[in-house]
Amino acid sequence: MTFGEKLQQLRRRQGWSQEELAAQIPISRQAVSKWESGAAMPDTENVVAISRLFGVSTDYLLHDDYAGDQDIPAVKDREAALKKRHKRDMVMMVLIGVQALSLFWQLAGSLIYQNHLIPLLGMTAHIMTIIGFEAGFRYFQRDAEADTEALSCRRTFYRVSVWLVSLFPCAALTRVFWALYPRPYSSFTAFLSPLVLYLPFCVAVTLLLRPRGAAGKEA
Repeated sequence: MTFGEKLQQLRRRQGWSQEELAAQIPISRQAVSKWESGAAMPDTENVVAISRLFGVSTDYLLHDDYAGDQDIPAVKDREAALKKRHKRDMVMMVLIGVQALSLFWQLAGSLIYQNHLIPLLGMTAHIMTIIGFEAGFRYFQRDAEADTEALSCRRTFYRVSVWLVSLFPCAALTRVFWALYPRPYSSFTAFLSPLVLYLPFCVAVTLLLRPRGAAGKEA
């Protein structure tokens, strides 16, 4: 589609006559007629004025092979990047949701049902979500080092995951510790001891996986 055809289409879409369009720029009606017929082309100043008036890019107006702004390479690349990021964020949120449900299932199994098999199944779900995320990341992000947004998404996933996944492994380690501890201890101490390991570990991993910019600002 030529410049003249695009201009005519945009003008008619607004319901304007050639005189009304000419008054908007402003130029003469004869100039608009010549532009639309292809007998003449506007100068740079008028092309910019037309692009602002109709809310389209100058690239779209001046390239006959562009049917819309979405055909411009930079716009197409940006839209593809946005779709990729949206899909990546959706997958991350689904996997984090699975981990949150697994943690709830582990707590219910341990505190309510007193069944050690339920926490084990929940831990298996945690491991599978992490494996699934990492496999998907490596498959779809072949050049991961060049994509800072993908790496930021990866850090965010693990910063959240460490809080959802680490509680029961920490509890298991403290149970082993108290089983081997040679002196008497209170049940209250044994109950709270997983938090002594869990909280510092999660805070340390969260700080370690902070975005580099955030660490630099604090420094």
